[in-house]
Amino acid sequence: MSEPEQHITEDILASVAILRQHEEMDGEDNQFHLTGTTRILNTVSTFGSSGGLGEAAAWLCLRQDIYVALTTQQPLRTDLQNFLDSDVFVRDDDFAWSSRMVFLLAKALQGVFTNNANSKSIDEEVREWYATKPHTFEPIRVVPRGSEISNRFPAIWMLLPVHGENVLSSILCYITDAGAVVGLQYYHMTKIVLALSQSSTASSTYETIRQSRIIEKNIQHHLLHVLGLAESNSKAENTLFTARHSLVAWGWALRSRGDQKAAESLLRGMHERTGWNMDTLILSLRQQWRDENEH
Repeated sequence: MSEPEQHITEDILASVAILRQHEEMDGEDNQFHLTGTTRILNTVSTFGSSGGLGEAAAWLCLRQDIYVALTTQQPLRTDLQNFLDSDVFVRDDDFAWSSRMVFLLAKALQGVFTNNANSKSIDEEVREWYATKPHTFEPIRVVPRGSEISNRFPAIWMLLPVHGENVLSSILCYITDAGAVVGLQYYHMTKIVLALSQSSTASSTYETIRQSRIIEKNIQHHLLHVLGLAESNSKAENTLFTARHSLVAWGWALRSRGDQKAAESLLRGMHERTGWNMDTLILSLRQQWRDENEH
């Protein structure tokens, strides 16, 4: 970090991003490497549009920053302007489309936490993204959720991305895991952020409560889809991380005991698969659910 700007290579950024991924899974998470990645990105502004390993690592770092912003309710540290020259905004492959939705979530969060939100404009961009997304973002099968713990979330099966035709493309796929399934998860997360950012137009106490219930049902709908995408596409491992982060931020919205048990089951499965201990999160969620029931 003390090296001159021209000596900070894409290998250094990728290395610190990997260290940040490990740090994120630590129980305390002091965010030291998050400070490192955001400082590198904000110092070497070209990484966000450099192509290759450097840009793939930059998008991973942005997603790591988004997670912290979601769970701590604080603004992003990353300067989003550094991504505007990326060719993901003009390409049509799955990685590019997923990255655009990551960027829209980042914009929504930045607007909310800096009190400079233009949620209507972002909502229009999100609607356009969803309406014009490639056919690869359409599920190959959808099964509505049922009453058992094993099928409480909607089953949404997606075609997983195939590694690229060359080594560089394969690295992009591997380090970002940004296929259609992740792009759809970020779409639903963005819809939640936009729902929560809506200003009340209620004219009475009844109307205020009514609007609040509508927003909560909207959050539940999109959260269940985030969790369903993770459970239905287990080979895309990064979907589990996205689901876990969403539960940290909005797990309180799961009112049904069946949904709560299914969420716990998903987290325990993630613990077994990744080694990331979920006990503290499960206890926190149980307390939130208990508090909601008491009220």
